Amino acid sequence: MNKEKISKIIKLGRFKFLAGGFFLYTIGILLAILSGASFSLDLYIFGYAIFLSAHIGMNYSNVYFDIESDKFNKPTSISGGSKILIENPELIRICLGLFLVLMIISISLAAIFIYVYNYSIWFFLLVLFGNLLGLFYAAPPLRLSYRTLGEVANVINMGLVMPGFGYWVLKGGLDIFYFIFAIGIFFYGLVFIISVEIPDMEGDKISNKKTFVVLFGRKFSYYLIIISLLVASIYYFLLSTIETLNQNINFLVVFFLSLIPLVIAIIGMLKKPFNRNTALKVSTRNVLTLSFFMVLINFYFLFIIV
Repeated sequence: MNKEKISKIIKLGRFKFLAGGFFLYTIGILLAILSGASFSLDLYIFGYAIFLSAHIGMNYSNVYFDIESDKFNKPTSISGGSKILIENPELIRICLGLFLVLMIISISLAAIFIYVYNYSIWFFLLVLFGNLLGLFYAAPPLRLSYRTLGEVANVINMGLVMPGFGYWVLKGGLDIFYFIFAIGIFFYGLVFIISVEIPDMEGDKISNKKTFVVLFGRKFSYYLIIISLLVASIYYFLLSTIETLNQNINFLVVFFLSLIPLVIAIIGMLKKPFNRNTALKVSTRNVLTLSFFMVLINFYFLFIIV
């Protein structure tokens, strides 16, 4: 196999999107420490190995099962696939094999993890659920992203599975404090998935992919993004008024940080981004700003701990 094919196989893994998963996982880790858990390097690394193999496997599975939809979309920095499998059909079986192997690795490592660290079977089930949720986002028979359920799957993934997995790795389970914090993350998960769907509206419509954006259009989708960001900000502001919640975290800081993606989204909406070219620029900015917000939360939590 030549270097060009190896490079294309690597691109199919969408490795640039792994950073977002890493920061969500680490938010869970840091949140667990702030709620009383002790940091353990071996737990952190072992847990991330389970997480990372699942995340890369999910990327390969989505590329594999979205090949028909990608025929009608233009590749962008945040969406549209890559057309690599369309132009290089000989790589289809390799992509299939990679996602199967990576999913098996993730699930196998989870089984070893609960045996070595004597964790509950529920941890294993969370890993299994996360892998299957990522698989059936595009894979038949469920094909959630084709049934107006892709948004629900992504909200669960970003709000529960990804940061919740990191929290569970150190804390040994999910508790009420995690869910109180994670409610805001659910809204950011909705913002992310709608933002990446917006540039692909025309292509998704042709391929019968029933995303939220296809059903309701770009204008309504941008309003929903702003409403979701506003609700998340208000939510974290309200948490800052509850003195008994967690003395380690100043939720007023989280609130002020949450204003960054909200303000950027409002500025983008003023440009009336309803044609594809403008929509792509605004959506890309929204995704990057949302990622920046997650990074800031990580640094804020780390600052408190250190």
